[in-house]
Amino acid sequence: MKNRWLINIILLVIVLSISLFLALKPPQKKQTKQFEVSTFNLSDFDAVKIDFPSRASVVFKKNNEAWDMLEPIKGRADQFSVQKIISVVATSSSEKLPSNDLPKYGLDKPTVKLKLQHKGAEEEFIFGTYNSVTEDQYLLYKNNVYLISGSYSEAASTQPIELIDKSPISRTEQVKEFDFSRLEQWQSKRLKVSRSNNEWKASEGNSFKQDDMAEWFDMTWVRNPARSVEKYPLDLRIPYKSFDIRTEDGKKITFLRVQESPETQLFRVDEGLLYHFGSDIGFTMMNPPIEQPKK
Repeated sequence: MKNRWLINIILLVIVLSISLFLALKPPQKKQTKQFEVSTFNLSDFDAVKIDFPSRASVVFKKNNEAWDMLEPIKGRADQFSVQKIISVVATSSSEKLPSNDLPKYGLDKPTVKLKLQHKGAEEEFIFGTYNSVTEDQYLLYKNNVYLISGSYSEAASTQPIELIDKSPISRTEQVKEFDFSRLEQWQSKRLKVSRSNNEWKASEGNSFKQDDMAEWFDMTWVRNPARSVEKYPLDLRIPYKSFDIRTEDGKKITFLRVQESPETQLFRVDEGLLYHFGSDIGFTMMNPPIEQPKK
């Protein structure tokens, strides 16, 4: 009798376990067909134009594999931001609709028109309204309407100044020398520090440790984007203190020290851009770890 009850209890536990498993098992999502918007790669394009209904167009041009902004501001573009804008070509959609009713999707009065150029040809992507159910956005491309994430038009609609590279020097500008000799703290030492094959040298009378210099350069000039950047009509007749950076290809980049506190402001003359840094990191940028001579 006990064995029968024991068997019944075990069977009951098994049945309850299976029922609980089936109840808690997540439902399988129905697989929906995905339509690729295009077959292009991000690297296929060399120019970008973004048109808006009520503000100036934004234009980018690829130069030596790096993107520059040409309009409405001239400057080095933030590479990741441009790639994000272009990445619409690699997205896919669960919807592919005919384009015979553009007003239905807000595509007769688009919010953004993205024009991508490659080999002299132009591909146009037109953004319309948002779907009220999915909150995705309608996109018109080659007579087809797709439903995609709104992040692509949001990236394209970013204010132009925010699409400018916030690094004071670009990745392609290989630094050969810093000339800090005109800054008051270094005038007596006439400080210049040069770099060749990742080895640093200083002008006569100045010394340092290689590891300290390498860390200073990496942390303050390579991995130190500005808090913000602005196009600034600086009066170059004002005698601001300045310093120069020379690159491997012979280019001279001059920075004016416009302000030290409560933040550091450095004006890059060739770009006409003012870079804003915290006062501490700004101070360190202009003060490499030069060792004081022992008395």
